[in-house]
Amino acid sequence: MIQVKIFYAHNDLRNFSYLIWDSTTAHAWVIDPFDEKPIIDYIKKESLTLMGIFNTHQHWDHIRGNSALQGLFNCPVLSRNENQIELNSQHLIKFIDTPGHTSDHVAFYWQKGQDVLALFSGDTLFNSGVGNCHGGGNVVSLFETTNRLKKLPDNVVLYPGHDYVLKNLLFAKDCEPENKEIDEALKMVKAADTEQGLQWTLGQEKKVNPFLRLNTREIQEKAMVHKMSIDSGPSIERNLFIKLRSLRDNW
Repeated sequence: MIQVKIFYAHNDLRNFSYLIWDSTTAHAWVIDPFDEKPIIDYIKKESLTLMGIFNTHQHWDHIRGNSALQGLFNCPVLSRNENQIELNSQHLIKFIDTPGHTSDHVAFYWQKGQDVLALFSGDTLFNSGVGNCHGGGNVVSLFETTNRLKKLPDNVVLYPGHDYVLKNLLFAKDCEPENKEIDEALKMVKAADTEQGLQWTLGQEKKVNPFLRLNTREIQEKAMVHKMSIDSGPSIERNLFIKLRSLRDNW
């Protein structure tokens, strides 16, 4: 059976790292290691064999634990050239280009056969938000990437790179004051230990994430209030996305 262990870094950036492992073979892979110590402790406790490291991108907070894990377990950092890695005979991790936050950003699909079970999204898609483009990114590329990811099935579980959900939901509420799903999500998040990870599905995200809801009246009106020219035609959602990302940057 494939299992996922979530590690919260207790740092100012609120990083998540993930260990995905097969309980039959005890083979394990780590995604975006920040703090190597709890990962090492868990690998030893469960008698796992670390087979490799996945990094969504090269920002320091997503590769910080690489060298210590490589030195101790003699495992490779897996590159985009691998395309996919078999976890066992039925499950695999597939590399997906997701530029936007950075030009070289990738995400990982956890698949069973052709069915996508989960998305390890790094700094592309967060709970109720998307990544910024400050560190070498491009907002148009991020829009195009987000547009592709939102076409995934609603039951796909999201594993993001950071716990930014509360602030993202408060921004979403500012964008859509009448959205009752956001009210319910805020109640749940305020009562939950989000450091354990929420494991929301994309179906849940589509109800509360403003960057996945560009066709809603309130979000369009929010952009217009901020003096955005909304033209007709296929560029309308792109322009809304760009404006929302700018508003979130300064929120």
